[in-house]
Amino acid sequence: MTREDLKNYKNNQIWIKGQIEYINTQKEIINQLNSILSDMPKRK
Repeated sequence: MTREDLKNYKNNQIWIKGQIEYINTQKEIINQLNSILSDMPKRK
């Protein structure tokens, strides 16, 4: 591996970590919305 490959690997790891955090926050928001919608009264 060259120095450039190691830099790219490190940057990719940082990017992936950021994406995982973003996905987890979006997942929490979706779960909150689902719980709110499921608690709403049904239409008659």
